[in-house]
Amino acid sequence: MGDGALGSDHINYLILRYLQEAGHESAAKALHQDWHRPQEYRDPEKLPFAPLVKQHELVHIIQDAIFHDQLLAQVTNQSRRFNLTTRHFAHRASTDTRPSTTTQHDFPLPPAKRSRKSNDSLNLDAMHIDSQPQDPHQEPHRHPTPDLPEPGYVPTTSSATQTDKKLKSKSETMYWALDQPDANIMHALWNPHLSQSTRLLTVGESLCRFYDLPHQTKNPLQRAHHTDAETMTKGSVITAACWHPSGRYATCALDSTRRLPGGRHESVRSMFDATVQGTKRLYDLQGYLLQHSAIVVALRYNNSGTRLLSVSTNMKRGLVEIWDASQPAASLDPVAVKLFNQPVIDAVWASDDSIVVCGENRLDFYQIRNASLTNGADANGDSFASTGTKNFALQYSHPTDKQWDKVRYDSVNGVVAATSSSDDCTILLAKTTPRWVPLSGFPIEGPASKRATAMAFQPLDTANNTGPNVPRRLAITHDSGRVRVYRVTPSLCETLHEFTMGPHEAALALSWSPTGSCLAVASEEAVKIWDLNSGSVPLLTWRAAATHWYQGDENNLPNGDETGDEPSLNWDAEGKRLIFAVGRKVSTFIYRVLIQLTNSSVDGCYTLVNAFQDRSTKR
Repeated sequence: MGDGALGSDHINYLILRYLQEAGHESAAKALHQDWHRPQEYRDPEKLPFAPLVKQHELVHIIQDAIFHDQLLAQVTNQSRRFNLTTRHFAHRASTDTRPSTTTQHDFPLPPAKRSRKSNDSLNLDAMHIDSQPQDPHQEPHRHPTPDLPEPGYVPTTSSATQTDKKLKSKSETMYWALDQPDANIMHALWNPHLSQSTRLLTVGESLCRFYDLPHQTKNPLQRAHHTDAETMTKGSVITAACWHPSGRYATCALDSTRRLPGGRHESVRSMFDATVQGTKRLYDLQGYLLQHSAIVVALRYNNSGTRLLSVSTNMKRGLVEIWDASQPAASLDPVAVKLFNQPVIDAVWASDDSIVVCGENRLDFYQIRNASLTNGADANGDSFASTGTKNFALQYSHPTDKQWDKVRYDSVNGVVAATSSSDDCTILLAKTTPRWVPLSGFPIEGPASKRATAMAFQPLDTANNTGPNVPRRLAITHDSGRVRVYRVTPSLCETLHEFTMGPHEAALALSWSPTGSCLAVASEEAVKIWDLNSGSVPLLTWRAAATHWYQGDENNLPNGDETGDEPSLNWDAEGKRLIFAVGRKVSTFIYRVLIQLTNSSVDGCYTLVNAFQDRSTKR
């Protein structure tokens, strides 16, 4: 066999990728299980040639072969070898005596795939559900079967899980594109309260919209109903948003412009609470302290929902404001304001009255306390401003010369994680009173520490009353496509898992299931879910089918110019569905497993029933 010949593993991998991209779930699953390959390639993405295989590669190979056959026939003045795409072809001599109902002149072409139809062709917000194509061999006197929802992509089983029956799995996917040509999604956030877990907030460029999604997508006539919470003018942007922990409303920061006399335009910042019924409350921002146009880049409530912090920057200076969210007033003033002489990019609550702030040459720990300092300078030389009853008291400033742009805090073990995309590094700090020191075991050099795109500690499992000093998981994604999960304690960090999104795919976003047992990671067009208790093979891999993902969105077609939009990925409060949004396109999907799985390493049965469960239940 020559160097250019394809082996069986090449063929199987190409077919698997085709089945995944086309949404043929059962067929891809069967091939994944029946394909005999070395144990080190149990995950097909680890095959040496896998990174070289591009999207729709099998289709391109076949099309190139047919084109080459056509050219060869023209040059040699002979008949074509492959005649599948023509109605007239030369008869091949064969000893095959199987009965045929066709002749060489009426060879039936395969029926064309039906295009996905919206239930409202003029409204691109209509919900799109895959439908199963009609069987071309169906007897003519039978009535065609009704359309049923078809899965959007293919799950694969973990090599650590064995089944005593064939696993029946199914996913339900709903696609839609925004109906506003100038709108672009930056954040898609589920309501955090269980009673309203199907309500979705989408915000971004010229967009502030609530969706009420159906609990199930079996009925193709169902729609994703939406309400625009705020009238957005062209060019306006919701730069940051978050839900109140109660789910009663969401807080949004708006950056817009207003026209001044003489034709000039001025940047205007505003912040408000939004509900389906409209704007609920306004916030009095102190943006004038920055002296130049600035935007709000982060909004976060503390766990109790009594306080809200906002981070603003003009990339020259930074501003952090604290608000008393328990006040019922229609308009709120900040209770504490902190002005920084350098850019501040992110901040996170460490407790109900303390925060961690990161930015240029900064990783600082503050306590919010009753006002006792006058305006002026605090211990680290930043200007200090207060318009309320609280002040910022500096507890510790970590020495650094880097620009940190993301910070996360684990309240169980008191560990801080921060990333710097400009300096290609990540750091973990643990508290050793009165200082914070780098956590032992976390790589401060090498690929594992570089170019992080997203990170998050697993959420608190309130049902199990997580106590102090309990090992916790931290997930970090990288633009190389690598996903690493660490086991973190107050004194040690160790690598638990290392995954990959696949060839040529950057891992750009992540989301933990509510109980922290499953991790979802997204690239620009795909989502993978890993059950961290079962192994390294994805529990589910979902890939956007181009015929549906790009439908009605001519601004972002496959093989066209890349927009560079970062995806938004979020798990709902029930742990049953994920929202995946990029640019102007949105999809939500549910994964269903309909029979029991037997785990051979544990004496018991684990069931996933009725919808995708984020934590297996032992019975």
